[in-house]
Parts: sequence; structure tokens; C-alpha cells
Amino acid sequence: MTDDHRLDLTDARVDVLTITFQTSIGFSNGTTMQFEAEFAITGPDGERRLVDPTDPTSLAPVLALHGDTVRNAALDGADLRLDFASGTVLQAWPDESYESWNHHGAGPERRMIIAMPGGGLAVVDPPATTD
Repeated sequence: MTDDHRLDLTDARVDVLTITFQTSIGFSNGTTMQFEAEFAITGPDGERRLVDPTDPTSLAPVLALHGDTVRNAALDGADLRLDFASGTVLQAWPDESYESWNHHGAGPERRMIIAMPGGGLAVVDPPATTD
């Protein structure tokens, strides 16, 4: 584990959206974000909508992210904020009972950051490889 909480998302485009009982966003740089608890999307019009990955009727704002590009990714503790080029903002926060979101990094680091139940982050480095 490490204390490094970088999110490698700046200038990454949303290429893949996967909807199951969680919402997954795949980015052009190979990074993936998964949301398993409620999060919010505020559109360029300023309207804030809550998204519940288990409620299909709340998922429409996620579709608008397809093709959009992250301009800034920030963490404040386990509170996540992604600012997109369109003006859309995605915000996620810890859930009291579940891991609310996780970030799977790309490239050789493949670091995973998990928003833990009740707050706090777990940061997991990939297993060491021998070459």
C-alpha cells in the first residue's frame, strides 16, 4: 500500500460506459472508474442529478459523459470530483456501508484506489513482477 492518491485522468476521454449493478467508466488512457453507490452529475446547465447505479431510471446523465474529456480530477479525502471539458462535474463520496467508488489505474503502475465504507481510502499497488 502507498499514500499516493493520484488520479491519472487529466485529458482522458470517456470511451466506454458499462452499466450493471455498478456503473463503470472506461477512459482513453486505460483507466477505469467504478461506482457502486450513489454519486452526482451536474450538467453544464447547472442541474445536479443523483445517480444510483442500481436504479436504471437514474442513469441517463451518465450517458452524456460518453466522448467527454476530463479536465481535472481531484480528491478531498475520499470525496471525488471530476471536471469535464463540457462543463459537467461528477462527484462521489464515501458510503456508510459499501465501497462507493474505485479507480483502476492504467499502464505499468495499475494502482487501485478504493473509497472505503464510512470514509477513507485504500490504495493498492499491483503485485511486483520479475523480469
